[in-house]
Amino acid sequence: MKRRAVVAVVLVVAVAAGVFYAVGRPAAAGQLTASGTLEVDEVSVGPETAGRVVDLLVDEGQRVAVGQVVARLDDSVLRVQMKQADPAQRQLLDVQQDKLTLRAPIAGDVLKRVVNRGEVVAAGAPVVTLADQSQLKLTLYIPEADLGRVRLGQLVQVRVDAFPGRPFGGEVRSIATRAEFTPRNVQTARDRQALVFAVKVRVPNPTGELKAGLPADATFQD
Repeated sequence: MKRRAVVAVVLVVAVAAGVFYAVGRPAAAGQLTASGTLEVDEVSVGPETAGRVVDLLVDEGQRVAVGQVVARLDDSVLRVQMKQADPAQRQLLDVQQDKLTLRAPIAGDVLKRVVNRGEVVAAGAPVVTLADQSQLKLTLYIPEADLGRVRLGQLVQVRVDAFPGRPFGGEVRSIATRAEFTPRNVQTARDRQALVFAVKVRVPNPTGELKAGLPADATFQD
């Protein structure tokens, strides 16, 4: 009976150790590691011409599709001109009127509504800011001596404190061709004296669990 109990305990420990090794194991000795902050590419949506915002059709946190109308500017002057225009002029006015309707250039989330309804915005000024948070990026600064251990397409394990023991997958998408000094907010004063290369890692985030701004530790897979 005792022998069976001992065997059962050994099996449980072995299974637990196997799960830890496969899912939550720390970086092995000798593996290249680096730290950075998760980021997302933001896209500002603004008008080509100045005008007053009469409609804001999205809220912060809302998901939008490509081409979805997010805001409209006042077109009352154009509508008056349209009534007095000939066919050729109407075509030009149609183009100008279309520019007063702001559409999402990408599918993503509304990060921020920059203005409120009724405000006048200048040409090119942002009305809303969007981001596709299903794809995050992580910029890592690799010392010159370790650059030979990094390659395009290389897989990277990314870990954040918010999900301890749970690695997220990443892939090296670009490697800087010129060295630079480590940014002051990345490492210690001693490390900032060393030349490094910026390596950008793409981190898929289909469920949206990861958030831009989270500090992350990355381990390059051999």
